[in-house]
Amino acid sequence: MGSCPHRARQLGADRRSQVRQRLTEWGWQGERVDDLVLITSELVTNAVVHACQGAGEVRLYLQEFGGDCRLEVWDPRFDLPLRERRPRRFNEGGRGIELVRELAFDFGVVARRGAGKRVWVRVLLADAKPPPPPRN
Repeated sequence: MGSCPHRARQLGADRRSQVRQRLTEWGWQGERVDDLVLITSELVTNAVVHACQGAGEVRLYLQEFGGDCRLEVWDPRFDLPLRERRPRRFNEGGRGIELVRELAFDFGVVARRGAGKRVWVRVLLADAKPPPPPRN
């Protein structure tokens, strides 16, 4: 368990790099790509830190259709919902999910017993009329 923070930093850095590279390959760049890279870091770090006690596997999925980009981060812990935390003034943590909510067009969690949890976000990369959010 002591290696979780290091593992979270390393995996977060690897996934940020992969997301930026993939979006660049797809022809996207700019501030919204930066936002999605930051979101990637927050969600992967949360998954590693909180799933580390169990199997610890974290998966990342990325799709883009006409500038509407969906990122999903999966971890095996269906029982750990995302919670709003009120961080103390000098605490390092506790602000990530609020940051994700601010930067994403849409955001949610799907958790199933025996199937883990997927935290997903949508970021609109293009200056197009946003499509309607999915119905839950």
